[in-house]
Amino acid sequence: MSGLIDKIVEGAGQVISEVDRGGQIQSAISGVRQRMAEADRKRQINRVRQQIEEMKDKEAQAINSLSAQVLALHEAGSLTQPELVSLCKRVDEIRVQIKETEAELEQLQPPPPPSAPTPTPAPAQAAADAERCPQCGVAVMAGAAFCQSCGAKVASEPPPAPMLFCVSCGAKLREGARFCPKCGQQLPEQG
Repeated sequence: MSGLIDKIVEGAGQVISEVDRGGQIQSAISGVRQRMAEADRKRQINRVRQQIEEMKDKEAQAINSLSAQVLALHEAGSLTQPELVSLCKRVDEIRVQIKETEAELEQLQPPPPPSAPTPTPAPAQAAADAERCPQCGVAVMAGAAFCQSCGAKVASEPPPAPMLFCVSCGAKLREGARFCPKCGQQLPEQG
């Protein structure tokens, strides 16, 4: 059987040689093979680049999870590594600078123009709009963080609960979780 296949291949080669005396078919076939090989190489390059980008995204997520967990430990007062404590203190310093700069901005902003007296809301609406802007006195929607009239901060929100993350895979955890919902790792007791 092998001899038959060899004879067919040899015969096909002879037919192509006789038909293609100028070498144009062979040249075209060779060119197509080279273009196909190049296209395949480019697909492989793009696939590997995509894998690298996905790994970099995962790395960034893991780093964010790590830093959030370290900051949460710092805020809870249970971080003991001096190198990490100093980095967290730098974050605290930056947060203080942000608050100071926000206060400076608040003083630089012109006072809001006097507003027309607000009509008395209906009883049902009065409960929803009971909160007023400390800056301009305009009624603001319940739950609003900033005044829609002057842009002043309405009420300070309570600090968010520290985020918890799985030490094994970095997934976010809800408070009181005993197992990671992503990797199934049992979590240490919180207390």
